[in-house]
Amino acid sequence: MFDNTFQNIGPHFKLMTMRNHNFARKLFSVFLCLFLASASWLQAEPSVEEGKKLFRGNCASCHKVVGQLVGPQLKGVSEKYANDKEWLYEWVRNSQKLIKAGDEKAVALYEQYNKQAMTAFPNLTDENIESILAWVDAEVAAAAAPPTPPPGTLTSTGGAQDPLADPTIFYALLGLVGVLVLIALLLVVITASLVTAVRAKENEEPFRVSDVIQKTQQLLGNKFVVTAIVLIAIVASMVKGIDIARGSSLQQGYQPEQPIKFSHKLHAGQYKIDCQYCHTGVTKSKNAWVPSVNICMNCHKAIQEGPKYGTEEINKILTAWENKEEIEWVRIHNLPDHAYFNHAQHVVVGGLECQNCHGAIEEMEVVYQYSNLGMGWCVNCHRESKVKVLGKETDMTVEDMGGLNCARCHY
Repeated sequence: MFDNTFQNIGPHFKLMTMRNHNFARKLFSVFLCLFLASASWLQAEPSVEEGKKLFRGNCASCHKVVGQLVGPQLKGVSEKYANDKEWLYEWVRNSQKLIKAGDEKAVALYEQYNKQAMTAFPNLTDENIESILAWVDAEVAAAAAPPTPPPGTLTSTGGAQDPLADPTIFYALLGLVGVLVLIALLLVVITASLVTAVRAKENEEPFRVSDVIQKTQQLLGNKFVVTAIVLIAIVASMVKGIDIARGSSLQQGYQPEQPIKFSHKLHAGQYKIDCQYCHTGVTKSKNAWVPSVNICMNCHKAIQEGPKYGTEEINKILTAWENKEEIEWVRIHNLPDHAYFNHAQHVVVGGLECQNCHGAIEEMEVVYQYSNLGMGWCVNCHRESKVKVLGKETDMTVEDMGGLNCARCHY
């Protein structure tokens, strides 16, 4: 009986198995097609940070983001070749190949820039080129946007920007306080009415405002309550006073207007001019030194037109040079007289970079005070910073070397 049963089921089972295999193959084919069709969606987004590194390593010697160097500026390239990216990739990887093949656009571009041969970059992938373009677009957008100082920025007159300075905000807050007071009074009236109704129902004396005043006077006459209120007021005043005193000489975010619109983002960022070229005192003096006019003229004897302000700002340097006058730059970072700080000790011995204290100065269009430069900020750095010996970091901190001794900074 079992043999007959298996004989009857066998052909049906075999047929079902074949059908399942066919269905599985078809399903796998569908999934494979969908995966291949969506492969472009799975590509990683262009990396702006990677684009910055690739630009500096491959493009910066011949191209600028804005303005012509050896080759054309890169501003607007993404938009110009938005519908012809494949051609752009081939041009970057091997422009001479396209020129020799007679490509019209390649030949026209080659002749437009005096037949300057562009270096071939066969190792750059499509993603690499997109990352460079993404960084260029980000730089263009950042240059167009006005600089945004950090919260609490001080104005050129030294006063903090008050968020309540806008009268609209002030009146809105005043109106909100008025509404809350009215709601509080309404709740008091409702509560008093309910208490009066309950007392009337229970044949008790009705609620009177004079009773509340009398009990409040009794409470305020209690010595313990008065003492507690006075102590709380004294402690709160001390806390507030200490907070005000600690921040009295701190000017974090201070961003004054300078006599000449000087862009650190252009000079230190785009052109990679070392900070020590202009601030020559950082390795040999207590002060970093403000650059003199003759240092500016080392470059501006030849460069007399800028990419953003044209000749307007550079003419101020040329005028100061001709009249043998100094440029009166406004000091931004200023420690109190009772605190001693030595740039050379921190830069040469400590091996600190300018950005440790001054922030990403190469990204600032207008420089502002990045760190608060308070005593607590310095002490924390001395507690955490490892001491370097012959350029190698040790396990000792500045604190272990006496870096928290009061006489180190105050004498």
